[in-house]
Amino acid sequence: MIKVWNFEFNTASGRTIPNYEDTNFVQTVYDKAFARLVDLERLGFEGVFFSEHHFLDSLSPNPNLLIAALARLTRRMKLGVMGNVLAFHQPWRLAEDLAMLDYITEGRLEIGTATGIPPEFMFVGIPVEDVRPMYAEMLQFLDLAREHKMFSHHGKYWNYEDILAMPRLKKMPRRREWVTMYTPATAEMAARRGAKVTTGYQSTASAAKSFAAYRTAAADVGITVGPDDMAIRRQVMIWDTDAEAEALHRELLATAIQRQKKIFRPLTERMAKKQGAMPEGIVRSGVRDAASVQQAGGPPKEFAPFTAGFVDMNDEFIYGAPDTVAENIIAQCRQTGAGNMLAYHSECLEDDELAHHYKLWERVLPILEAANI
Repeated sequence: MIKVWNFEFNTASGRTIPNYEDTNFVQTVYDKAFARLVDLERLGFEGVFFSEHHFLDSLSPNPNLLIAALARLTRRMKLGVMGNVLAFHQPWRLAEDLAMLDYITEGRLEIGTATGIPPEFMFVGIPVEDVRPMYAEMLQFLDLAREHKMFSHHGKYWNYEDILAMPRLKKMPRRREWVTMYTPATAEMAARRGAKVTTGYQSTASAAKSFAAYRTAAADVGITVGPDDMAIRRQVMIWDTDAEAEALHRELLATAIQRQKKIFRPLTERMAKKQGAMPEGIVRSGVRDAASVQQAGGPPKEFAPFTAGFVDMNDEFIYGAPDTVAENIIAQCRQTGAGNMLAYHSECLEDDELAHHYKLWERVLPILEAANI
């Protein structure tokens, strides 16, 4: 069985560059997104993961608010963030937010964490070399908050005495902590924590190696993991025929690259100051993440630990008629051993195209549910 989750960037859809200065337009974006997401529960999606992004025309700087809103509009779907960028949060505040969401969602919360996209940290003066140590220390704090009502934490970045963790996270029988991984080392860390893992922008072959390391590390600490503990994240586009899907994909990719040149302008200007020249091809990949930094012909040297191994775009985009899409998803899941697909859509689809794409998911989901991984 392959479970399908919707992965949301929370940006406006369409070929044109959105005008986020128009408040009526932004209101419409949110309203349409919530209406579509509610319908995903009817279609049979396992859940929705939001993303946290800042400073790049994203409408999801605080995705935990989106969870709270969607929780009151749905009854079955699981809801989470993939993931909360830990270096941007105060530990005690995030622990409180997650616990509150656990009750607002009535136990449907999925807890995802991520190191984040390195260029975003430039805007708020967080040294890139501090991001991973801050991430690790924050995880230690969240572990204490989960296990103890009252505790102290003394670390390099945060020091607290006698913190009261209220409310308390629910005790759930299912494993629901997720870590976004890019390397086998991150996968091994997640396994030792007993967490689930999902890919970022990784080739299928690279993901298979990371998942293998994850399974080995989990076995070493006596934890049994299987397909339900692993996920692949891909951009998926379903259309009536393979030929039509390929033509639409090529059009959307070309449009996305042009659209993201504007969106990434503040980032490219910041990087130019650091590198002494404007990096070309910063959005050559057509997707919005640190993978795009790699496409620039070499990220700033301090970004290297984050961008190594990104991304085989031939694997990233899955498109075709319903049977073809299902076949490709199953093939990637079987190659990696993952039992979850986090599917996001091109931000350049028009509203009517987006509705048709999700209508066709009705033909794909039963095939994936019956698949043997």
